[in-house]
Amino acid sequence: MQSFLTSFCVSSNKKRRTSGHIFQGRFKAHLVDDELYRSRLSRYIHLNPIRIKALIDAGIEERYDYLREFKWSSYRSYIGLSKPAKWLDCTPILSCWGKRKREKMTNYAAYVEEGLLKNIENPFDDVVEQSIIGSDRFVDWVKREYLLMRDANKREDAALIHLQQSFDFDEIIQHVVEYFDIIEELILERKSGNRDARRIAMYLVCIYCRRHYSLSEMGARFSVTASALTQARGSIANNSSPGLKQMLLDLKDKISKTAS
Repeated sequence: MQSFLTSFCVSSNKKRRTSGHIFQGRFKAHLVDDELYRSRLSRYIHLNPIRIKALIDAGIEERYDYLREFKWSSYRSYIGLSKPAKWLDCTPILSCWGKRKREKMTNYAAYVEEGLLKNIENPFDDVVEQSIIGSDRFVDWVKREYLLMRDANKREDAALIHLQQSFDFDEIIQHVVEYFDIIEELILERKSGNRDARRIAMYLVCIYCRRHYSLSEMGARFSVTASALTQARGSIANNSSPGLKQMLLDLKDKISKTAS
């Protein structure tokens, strides 16, 4: 996505003999629940053209005309006023608005243009952990099925990492204690009698507890510096031992089952 946006910016500036950024901030993506949430998002976005200052005091008829004539929006294609671009698929949004194509377009248009008569809530205000839009059940499903069983260490996963890193430190330590059947001191003390258990515990708290604790705070619980903690995490992440990988999978599975 970064490559595409950069190429588009360079081409656009060259064509218009301008310079500077076109897009503000980095690309963002959200996980959206079902047809209801998709329709809310689509309506809010399609109403963006009438939120300009010039139309603040405009009447309904003027805003109605402006919305339907605005050529830089896909809305015209969704309601049948123009032919969709080859890359535009209206089906995911229109699928729940009727049986026949014209019926779907008419119903969706009425739904969107209802926003000309009343204020429409911003669905992005309900985003959970910067990335998820949907019911509590959907958020829990994302946590359980998608986040908790993966190593989310890529930059583009930053928003999802924020949700993943939401466990209590002592809760993670307790999982490790039970898995290895050892006492907590053998994990937290610097001269540990079980090196694997201690390093795995360091790795897991770095993944699941960053929302509540800084690296320095977690390192202090292990009697090490933040740098030493991240080094321990790296040693586990880069370890190719089948036995160690299995331990991590077992513990992640155990943690995912306790997620609420």
